[in-house]
Formats: sequence, C-alpha cells, structure tokens
Amino acid sequence: MDKKEVLYRMMLIREMEHKIESLFSQGMLRGTTHCCIGQEAVPVAMSYLIDINRDYLCSGHRAHGFSIMMTMKPETLLGEIMGKSYGMAKGLGGSQHVCYKNYFTNGITGGMATIATGIAFALKQDKTDAISVVDFGDGAMNEGYVMEAFNLASEMKLPVLYILENNGYAMSTPVETANPFSVFEDRVKGFALPYTRVEASDFDNLFNVLERAVKAVRETREPRFVEVLTHRFCGHSKSDKRLYIPKERDEYWHDHDCIKSVSKQLTETEVKEVEASVAAEIERVYQYCVNN
Repeated sequence: MDKKEVLYRMMLIREMEHKIESLFSQGMLRGTTHCCIGQEAVPVAMSYLIDINRDYLCSGHRAHGFSIMMTMKPETLLGEIMGKSYGMAKGLGGSQHVCYKNYFTNGITGGMATIATGIAFALKQDKTDAISVVDFGDGAMNEGYVMEAFNLASEMKLPVLYILENNGYAMSTPVETANPFSVFEDRVKGFALPYTRVEASDFDNLFNVLERAVKAVRETREPRFVEVLTHRFCGHSKSDKRLYIPKERDEYWHDHDCIKSVSKQLTETEVKEVEASVAAEIERVYQYCVNN
C-alpha cells in the first residue's frame, strides 16, 4: 500500500470537511452537516478493503469520509450538499441521504444497521462471496433496533461486518454517562459476535484489524464486530462549539492523530507534495461546484 496515497486520501477528507464548514459559515450552504474531522482512518482503510461494485456499505449521518472514498469524486458530495443535479443523490438528499452504486447512508442513528443486516441476509441466499458492511457511532449502541440487528445476524450467521466508530460522544453525551462502560465488548459478546477493539491512531494496525475482519466475514459467511476508538475534532454538527469536550482529551488525540501516524512514515518533502495536491484538488472541486 502506497503510504503517500493513504495520506492523500486522509488529508482529502479532512480538508474537504474544513471547506464544507467554511462554506456554511459564509452562508453558501444551508441546513446542517455532520463532519468527520479526526475520523478519517476508517473510511480510508475501507476504501482499500471493499469493492462497492459487489460488496455493500452502509453508513450514517457522519459519512462524508465514506462518500468521498467510495466515489473518489469529491464534487459529487459537495454538489449534493449544494443541491446540484450531479450530486450523489441528484441534489435531493443533502449531507445525510446519499447513494452511489452499493453505498447508502441515512440520518437515523444506527438506522443503517438493520438495512445492512437485511442486505447480508439476501447475500447469504444468493450464495455469493460479497459482504455487507455498516459503520455507525457509539450513540447507535443504545438503539433497540441495532441490538435486534446484532441478534439476527448472530442467530442466522449472516455475512455482515459491524464497525463501531466510538468517538466518545453521542452528540454531547459522554459515552461513560450513557452506558455502564466506555467500550462495548461485553454487550457485543452477549450476542455471540466475534469482537475486536482497535484505536484509530495507528493506521497500520487499524488496517490490519479491518482487513482480517473483512476476510473472516467473506470466508466464513458469518458476522464480525470491530470497535474503533477515535475522536472528532469538530462538533457533532456545524453549530456545536464542543464546550463539553475536555482539553486533555483533545490534546491526547491531537498527539495521536491518524494523519500524523502516516505522515511520520514519509519524508517532509513527500508530505508537502501531498498537501499541495490536496489543496489543488479542493480548489478544483470548489470552483467546479460554484460554476456548474
């Protein structure tokens, strides 16, 4: 895997998110949006591990990273938010409700877990080696229908990979105050789902964990669950000032930023080249969407 390309993909997501936030602050975009600044590692890893021409990927309201990675055409995301006809959902879905080939999102907390599980049921009947993958946040772990999905997938042995991106907050509620624990190992194992936990700060380790999980689901045709500990450097939505997040938590994750873990494997010159390429791409996308 070319680490320069990995860094490019991570930085493309982050800078696109910064651009989207900037456009909202300028009044050029309406409504709201949920950015994934700091959570770029999982979408980038999955862009190498699944093929949405055969596999299925479902995500939720914080899905810009996946939207960019599944298309590699950022203008289709920004165009969608701008209401353009060339957007991922022809400008009708906005930030949260998009689709592209076998990739789908919606804005319901954990809502795609049930859909991805149903897709896995269909794939099992079709006897293909395709898999279903769904990504959601820690707030989804307190939704009853998500638990029902886990139970059904475990009981029926469905080829679905559940990825929980635990950024520590369901909107502004700390995971520790909404649950008897800050990670969900015991709850997941209660459904007899094979469980792995990994921190997003080390991209190589994260990639290896997700790669093994994808391979296991594909080969065994049975479910797996990966909990990824991560952090968002932005608010829950564009109007959130993040006053509830302790300074120490931000400092820890700034020191363990997933982008830093990849940048350290490249030379200073290579990092600057990536930064320049990303800046040029963001400007291209912006100009395209403003003028078309």
